[in-house]
Amino acid sequence: MAIIAIGAGHGLNTPGKRTPAGEREWSFNNKVVSAAINYLGGYENANVVRLDDPTGNTDIPLTTRTNAANNANADILVSYHHNANTGQWGTWTGTETYHYPGSSSGNTLARAIHPSIVTAMGLRDRGIKTANFHMLRESQMPAILIEGGFMDSTIDIVKMRNDAVMENTGKALADSIASYFGLQRKDGGGGTGQGYVEIVTDSLWTYNTADWNDRAVVVNKGEVFTVIRDRFPVDGGYMYQIKSGLYITANPNYVRYYTK
Repeated sequence: MAIIAIGAGHGLNTPGKRTPAGEREWSFNNKVVSAAINYLGGYENANVVRLDDPTGNTDIPLTTRTNAANNANADILVSYHHNANTGQWGTWTGTETYHYPGSSSGNTLARAIHPSIVTAMGLRDRGIKTANFHMLRESQMPAILIEGGFMDSTIDIVKMRNDAVMENTGKALADSIASYFGLQRKDGGGGTGQGYVEIVTDSLWTYNTADWNDRAVVVNKGEVFTVIRDRFPVDGGYMYQIKSGLYITANPNYVRYYTK
């Protein structure tokens, strides 16, 4: 059983946590976290402990959050946020993930999760960083804090206002957590090759090997392929292996995974 402590940062009415247009940070955080929890429910042996108030009405204190994770003997902790720079619109952009300084387990978790968030958000990769944040310092398990994008960025806010992007980011978070623990899907997926991918973009490269530079042939929108190896990380992104032996991106912007 994997015990996953996860929370949307802040609360709905936390002062200062706004876009320049007045949108609430928690609303964006919650879309990703709620989607992640929903998708984690599709995996065997995934036990989720939500650390924030699911209504957003109360900003749960940081100590209460870390105490809840520690008391639950959680295996990992993920705190999900969106960033801000000046509070006025600008063109800064990107996704970054933090772990506690000197935490090798935190760094390992960050490396397992961060690339999937970057891919799903489709923003600049600002990298994996360290910080002495309460959520990272006081957690007794590997812990990360993710900043999905900048609320005061004219670039990032376009992604954040797109519910499909937020949903896909939540799915990417759930799937990367499941991959980190080696969890299996309840529907028979998750490494068993029982799924299918449908191309949802006009055209797409496949690959001879798990290498983004080793292009094979182009496939087209509407084509469907049987998956024989489920989603796995490859140099900042994720791939599936399909029945022909070729490899294909697992980015939900380009393919749709499903089971019959």
